[in-house]
Amino acid sequence: MPAAEALATGKRVIIVTGFCIRSRMIGETDGPPGALALASALCRLGMEVVLLTDGYSAPLLAAGLKVSGSDIPVVPVVLLGEAQEEADAAIDSLLASFTPSHVVAIERPGNAVDGHRYSMRKELLDDLVASADRLLAPPGGRNYTTLAIGDGGNELGLGSLRDDLSGQVEHGETIFSATAADHVIPAGISNWGAYALAAALSLLAGRLLIRTPQHERSVLAAMVAAGAVDGCTKQCALSVDGIAWDDYASTLDAIYRETCAGLDMTPRN
Repeated sequence: MPAAEALATGKRVIIVTGFCIRSRMIGETDGPPGALALASALCRLGMEVVLLTDGYSAPLLAAGLKVSGSDIPVVPVVLLGEAQEEADAAIDSLLASFTPSHVVAIERPGNAVDGHRYSMRKELLDDLVASADRLLAPPGGRNYTTLAIGDGGNELGLGSLRDDLSGQVEHGETIFSATAADHVIPAGISNWGAYALAAALSLLAGRLLIRTPQHERSVLAAMVAAGAVDGCTKQCALSVDGIAWDDYASTLDAIYRETCAGLDMTPRN
């Protein structure tokens, strides 16, 4: 639970997410739901949170925030421009004004060793997705803690796993992220990793900080209604990484019930 223990000391947290699917020119269903699940937990702990994304995923976060209600107070959504200069300026401005204690990357493309950003299929994404690696490795150094959640190796912050795992990922030598985070959470699906991190924070805090799987379904449905697509099927459907809701939710339900058991409380439906 080192990642949760590190994040539990946070005061001001930037969460960066958003992975554009080129064939549909919109963000995918993995990333934003997990970002909101974690943001909700952090807000309940009294932390200030800022969401950082791009124009392809901003509408998805906005839709999810609408159904989150009082779980998430007013949380600013800061946009990264497509041009790298604009993105760098937005990052520098946010770091200076918000002075984060922690930065969390959830399912956001990261720079490979050649400086480019790729999909799992080795599609070049530079023209769609500006680099956000500056958040984890700013030119002047940093005094905040970084965390990263990913499921394919090409996500921002997974660089510390590159040496051990790039050979086990298709196109890994090309697509694997080169930038490392202080704490890395590899997951079968990034949303699951974010939900599990929020669950671990619940156990540390001694109170439930995660929403029910049914609530998570409402968030996902709102994002799909706003245009989000499954990153594997490319379909605008209630699924994540090719896994339909019922199967996808079984992992959320297991995490939720284990968290409730750890807190000695009866799960809500």
